[in-house]
Amino acid sequence: MDHWRRGVWIFLLLFIGMASMGCAVFLAAGAGAGVGIGAAEYIRGELKQSYAAPMEKSWQAALAAAEELKMRATEKSIDNLDQSRVIKGKTDEGRDFQIALETTSKEVTTAKVRIGVFGDEAYSKRIQEAIAKTLKK
Repeated sequence: MDHWRRGVWIFLLLFIGMASMGCAVFLAAGAGAGVGIGAAEYIRGELKQSYAAPMEKSWQAALAAAEELKMRATEKSIDNLDQSRVIKGKTDEGRDFQIALETTSKEVTTAKVRIGVFGDEAYSKRIQEAIAKTLKK
């Protein structure tokens, strides 16, 4: 009986582990190599990636990425403690976008990108790749 229970637990753990692997999208190849920390996650329409860069450098990279992709920023905000910053606006196709930056530590910033209400993974990847490319310079 103990072998049966152990087998069930092992199966459940393997199943949960394999099911959760589908949530992560890796951006390590290409422009993001060496700049992004760990894997990017695309969850509920938002693509999240951490970068080995301080907030100010990440902010400038996000602004440059938006400009490079011909996105029009209509709102830029910085919180009082400078722990988060947000860029909102319209893509060149007229869809809403938001790039939110959060300080994870003094030298690490997390960028969260959302396109429209439900998200657009491919477009979000383009933005994250443009941020990573600018940070590598």
